[in-house]
Amino acid sequence: MRSAAYGFGLRRDAVEAGPAGYSGCLVALGYAVLLGPGHPATVVVAVLGAVVAVVVAAALGALLEGRGLPALTAPFCLVATAATAATAAATVLTPALGAITAPFGGHAFTWPFVLTTMLFLAAVPVIPRLRRV
Repeated sequence: MRSAAYGFGLRRDAVEAGPAGYSGCLVALGYAVLLGPGHPATVVVAVLGAVVAVVVAAALGALLEGRGLPALTAPFCLVATAATAATAAATVLTPALGAITAPFGGHAFTWPFVLTTMLFLAAVPVIPRLRRV
């Protein structure tokens, strides 16, 4: 685990003292409590959330290091807030999009694919290697 944490750019003293993985542990515990520890999907979500928290901790550490501020539990708060917002958006948007697309024979379960495709299409002009031929 230490070599992986160093690979994400975390400082050696933060890894050895323990705060680098603290937010990841909080995220994993939060998912285990909210989703139930007996489900295989909980393990997958907890591991992915912990990895995202470590990456966010590395980014915040690099950002705040010049100012002399520690990240503390900010990565946990950011990941938990993002997960809650995504869950709330999916809960609200799925039935709404199902009602909107019902007259056309569409399905609400395709909306993440459609939104992702639209995002990539909007990003094409920004990516320098992708040009219209």
